[in-house]
Order: sequence, then structure tokens, then C-alpha cells
Amino acid sequence: MADPLWQSVCTQDDVRDLPFCDETLALTDRVKDYVSRIPTEVQISMMGNQAAGFDELHIPPYQWWSEGLHGPLEPCVSYNDQCSCPTSFPSPSAMGNAFNRTLYHLVGHAIGREGRAISNLRPHDMSIGDGLTYWSPTINMQRDPRWGRNQEVPGEDPYLTGEYAKAFVNGLQGAYTSIAVGKGEGDDRDRVRVGACCKHYLANSLERWGNVSRHNFDAKIDDQDLHDYYLPPFKECVKEAVGVMCSYNAINGIPACAHPYLLQGVLREQWNFTGYLVTDCGALGNVYNGHHYAKDPKEASALAKNATVDVNCGDGSYFPTALMAAYQEGSVQESVIQESFYRMAMVQFRLGLFDTREKENVNPLEDIATIGSSTHTQLALEAAQQSIVLLKNENNLLPLDRGSKEQIAVIGPHIHSTFALLSNYHGKKCDCTKNRTNDWSCVESPLQALQRIVTDPDKLLSMMGCNIDGMDRNEIDDAKVLAESSDKVIVFVGLTNDQEREELDRTETTLPGLQQTLLQSILDVASEKTIVVLIHGGAMSLGSDAIESSGAILTAGYGGQAASAAIADVLFGDYDPSGKLSSMWYPPEYVKQVPLTEMGLRVGVGRTHMYYTGTPEFAFGHGLSYSSWQLSWAEDTMSQNVLGLRLYESQTISLGVNLQNLGGSRTKSKSRQTLLLFWRPEKSEKHLPKQKLIDFQESSSLEEGEVQTVHFELRWDDFATWRSHEKATTVVPGRYELCVTTNGVMLSMSLEVTQSKSAGAAIEYGSMVFDTL
Repeated sequence: MADPLWQSVCTQDDVRDLPFCDETLALTDRVKDYVSRIPTEVQISMMGNQAAGFDELHIPPYQWWSEGLHGPLEPCVSYNDQCSCPTSFPSPSAMGNAFNRTLYHLVGHAIGREGRAISNLRPHDMSIGDGLTYWSPTINMQRDPRWGRNQEVPGEDPYLTGEYAKAFVNGLQGAYTSIAVGKGEGDDRDRVRVGACCKHYLANSLERWGNVSRHNFDAKIDDQDLHDYYLPPFKECVKEAVGVMCSYNAINGIPACAHPYLLQGVLREQWNFTGYLVTDCGALGNVYNGHHYAKDPKEASALAKNATVDVNCGDGSYFPTALMAAYQEGSVQESVIQESFYRMAMVQFRLGLFDTREKENVNPLEDIATIGSSTHTQLALEAAQQSIVLLKNENNLLPLDRGSKEQIAVIGPHIHSTFALLSNYHGKKCDCTKNRTNDWSCVESPLQALQRIVTDPDKLLSMMGCNIDGMDRNEIDDAKVLAESSDKVIVFVGLTNDQEREELDRTETTLPGLQQTLLQSILDVASEKTIVVLIHGGAMSLGSDAIESSGAILTAGYGGQAASAAIADVLFGDYDPSGKLSSMWYPPEYVKQVPLTEMGLRVGVGRTHMYYTGTPEFAFGHGLSYSSWQLSWAEDTMSQNVLGLRLYESQTISLGVNLQNLGGSRTKSKSRQTLLLFWRPEKSEKHLPKQKLIDFQESSSLEEGEVQTVHFELRWDDFATWRSHEKATTVVPGRYELCVTTNGVMLSMSLEVTQSKSAGAAIEYGSMVFDTL
């Protein structure tokens, strides 16, 4: 077993009795003492992601760059002849469909535990992943389906993204026992298991478009979109996260990593963020040679440091080399360096790097049993199941009957996919097999998962039909014949990282290559019996003909290591789908209507469920179940409405909604549902969104006939939006409709937001309406 990271620093005879090693002192006192003992020039040498050490205090080098987007981006590790590989959960774009804070927390918790365990076992060689500062989560917005990194973020909605960030970060960072001060696990918020980092701040959602790339792109954003859309998820994320990463792009002419208003003004002063701020890798170089905002690396480094950037990822000619020159000439003051280094050191102390292994006061020794454990494996399956969205199910084509003697055709370029299911930024998976590297054979393909269920080879026939993006038509006619002769047809289509990824945006949202031709050929002869399964990151466009012709459609995203098992569970009714789309699906022509470089949400036909004025293929929040469900207001909410309850500033009230499982499914398990709460203005105004998501809740798993009361929190700030003429976020008076939706059913309540001379603004409840979508 390798030693835990830095475990020997405070065991050395000449430092063990220094205040920074005294675990009975407050962390602030320990960090202040530590900073005072490091010369300023040495502090500067530690401000790159591959930070130098300091031999006089036995401080080793430190690698700030580790990744844990949906699983540790780490190798398989061995101990005592046992080998384990990190768990690969669904991509964030898939998990966003779950609308489940508990799931996000549990996934973050599992990643944090595995990350700490791997750190305790892997060799410490300063390679990427060597440290305990994880640059995750990514909480940019899916503002456009063409963005290549949509798979890395939970959705298009700022409220959902903020809730995802809070839950994931709290799970990832955790809290550990502190014997020295007598605190139990979960009580010591000073301590973190691994350090989360909210990225990429801000407005980073373009890779490469014509002659514009993320390295020179200037995101033009008006104040309303900035405050209502782009900033809120980060505000939620930094409430707990120890790190923030600034992005490559500029915002309104100023590079993100040299932006005094967004970094110093908003992040540090308005939000009181005290953690470390790191550049995206190479972003300081962009300040100089991409945006041409600085005349040389020295000025770029000074601008960034004075804007409170702490760590430079990438070219060491900026931090530390150019920063040293800027400090020596006086363009960066010593106090700025000291404050910056204090923030960095505080993170390392919170990680327990200066605490002794013997006391185990911060880092319970996560071991080989943690990595890829049965608990985490089951969680990966549950996450993949909850990520699946049933978009269409005509005539209850699904679920399929396990006992049926029907012949099933399995067709499509994704039927053999394994590696593609893992999305990007994932760790190794199958390398424990002797003499193998980059092995993905232990990941089950969709076809293999179906073959576990349908064991008669004569009843499950398969062929690809075409490749993901190839133009070979040789198998399309044969696939059409197979589909026509089969009783049921399952078509697996979609994308891989060859079409959408970092540095690669899509130009179209339709199926690439000949997949659309393959699908339409099958639908021409087998439409009512065809089930379409989509594997992808960003939102797709199938086209109205394919949607209308298909018998059933479900989207599985990139479901991680358990993707195929989850898909099979849903197809055969072992799991009743509950996912809801976290991003709207636009029609194919959308890509011709709004440029990817346009950052505004209200330009042209608009963007996202909040402002899009067209008809989507599938709406944000859409998602069906095999069961039927009924909604009604709970008795306490009915009483509040009769009394004309008002909600005053700084108040919160609870709305109760009864959810009943009416049954009707052929599933073999209980069913659960996700409920979304929106407000919608009754009178359209340009500055107001068409609708705003203000809460979501998941039910328990319910038997047929069972009822559960689900409670939503209604907050004053839910009705606030940025008013440009006031230069502030304020509640807008007027009539609104509160809408609770699930499984195609809607429950609504009319309300009035008025201005009261005696008590300020108030929200008055009006009549309630039950309707269906």
C-alpha cells in the first residue's frame, strides 16, 4: 500500500512541534503560521498546478489537477493481490434527467470516497490525478444543443444546475472525524475528503465555431442573462466548494481569468468565496495571445493575480515565472501574494495534508474495498436507471414481456457499444486483467444486456445496419428486412465522443452519418413495433416523421458502466422510468435560426424552455412512466388557498401535492415519479421567461393505488428576475400560474403578485385549476 498523500510532513522531528502541525489549534491559526514560514518567492513557485515543494519544511510538490466529473479519472489500483477500478457513473447530462438531489449527493459521496482511496494506494508521481483537488463539477449551461461538452453538465436550467452542484459538492467533499477536537463524522465542516471545484466560470459553452474558438471567444451577455441565467448555478456551487475554475473565454471584452468584476467583485466580495481560484489549463496564455488583452505574459499574470486568481494550470511561463517578474517589479504587491497563498494553503489543510496518519483525524483510511465496491456498483445502476427518459410509448408498446416467444430484432450502430457509454473524463475500467491496458471489455454492451434476458438466440437477432457516422449503406437493406420479419424491433442510435466532445461542437442536432436513413428505412416497414433508444450527450433532433412513426422512444444518455443493464431493465419492465428531460429537444431547423456564438437567451426564436418561442420536439421536463398518475392539492394547501394566504418577503411556505399511482403498468417493481414546480406569467412580457423552474421533488416508490404527499418550498426569491432599469433582481408584480407537472399531467394554481403599501410586496393565492398537458 502506498502512503497517503503528504502523510509524513508533520511527523518530521524539526517541524512536528511547530504551530502549523498542532492539530488542537484552529485551522486559521495553523494556516497563518504556515504561510508566515514560507518566503514570498517560494509561495510564487507553488502557484502552478504542478506546485513546487519546500524542503526546509519537508513540503512535497503538489499536483492541483485531478478530475472526478462522474467518477474518478484515475487508474485501476492494486493492493495485496487485489485490483479495483473506479466506478463510472452516468454523465452529468444523463443524471440531470433524474432531478434527484439525493442521487447527486450519493454519487458525489461515492466519487469522493473512491478518490481518497485511490490516493491512498496509487504512486505519487505528480501526474494528473495525483492530488486531492478534483476539478468537478462542471456547471455551465446547456444553452445550445450543439455545444460539444453538453454531456458534462446537468442541463439547460439554472435552478436545476445549482441544485445539482450543491448536492454533488456536499457529497464529494464530505466531512471527517476529528479526534483532536472531539467531533464526529459529518460535524466538522472544516474538513473535506476531496476538494470540489466549480467550473468553468463563466459563460463557457462554445468549443470551436468557424474561426472562433473557446480560446478567443468573447461572450456578449446582457445584464439580465448574466444575473438570471449564467451566474446563479455558480452562486449555489461556491457555498460549499473549495475551488472555482475561470474559463478560457472573455465576457463582454474582458477575459474570464482577468475579470476584476466577476472574480473580485462577484465571487469574492458579493458571494464571500474564500477558496482557491484556478485557471483553465492555458487560459492565462489566452489572456495574452488569444484575446490580446495583455501585452505580454507578465501583464497577463499580474492581471490575473490582482483579480484574485491563485493557481495557474498549464504553461509555467505565466505562474510562476512571469508572476515572479511582475512581483519583483511591483505590479503585484506582496500582500496579494500572501493572501492568495493563504487561500491555497487553507484548502490543503482542510484536505488533511498536514495531519498525521497515526491520528486518522481527517482521513479515515479508505482502502481497496472502497473502489468499485458493490454499493457503488449498485448506485451506478440506480443512477443509470433514473437517468433514462421515456419520451413516447404508443399503445403501451413497452415494457416488453420477458416470457414472450416473439422474435426481437436489435439493430443500430450502438448495439455493441461499451467505451462510448462511459462518456468523457472517466477513469480506467477493466485494466485489472493481466497485461491489459485501456481495456473496456468488462463493460456490458446493449446487445449483451439483452442477451442475458432473451437467452434463445433464435428469438434475439441483431445487426448494426450502419456505423455511427460512416456512409456505408451495405447493411441498411438487410436491416430493413430483419425489422420487417421480426415481432419487435429495438434500434440503438445516437452519438459518441467522435461527434461531441471538448474542442468539437456539432453543426447539426440530427443523427449523424446514415443513422437517420437506417431509422427511417426501419420505420417504413415496422413503425408501430419499433422502439428507438438514443445514446448521446447533448439534446437530439429526430424529426417529426421519425417521432410520429416510432412506437416508443427513450433516451439513455451516456449511462456509464451500468448503462446497458439499466436500458434492459427499463425495456423489460424491471424498472419503471421516472426521468424527465433536463434540456429541451429542438426541431432540426433550430440550428439555422440562432448562431452558436449568440449567448443571448431572448434573441430570435429564443433559447431554453424559458424563452424558446417555437414548438420543441420534446419539452423540458417531459418524461413518461409505465404507470398512470394523478395529482391533487393536499388538504393543507387547499385550506391556505381558501384563506387567501399571502407570502411576504423573506418568507417560505410549503405546498403539498398528493401523488397517486393509478397503476396500469406491467412492471415488476414499484414506481416512483419526479414532480417539477414552475411559475408561468399569465401575461407575456419580454423581460419575463415563459416559465421558470422553482423546485422539484421525487416521490418514494409507490405501489398501485398508493398515495404520497409531496411538499414543495415556495420562496419569495422564486418570483424575482433581473430588472435592467433598476439594476437589481426584484420581484415582478402581476398574475402568475403555479404548475406542478409529472408524466404528462399538470396541476395548477393561479396567483397574484401585488405591491402592498403596508407590508411590501405580497403573493396572493387565487383559484386552483386541474388540467392535463
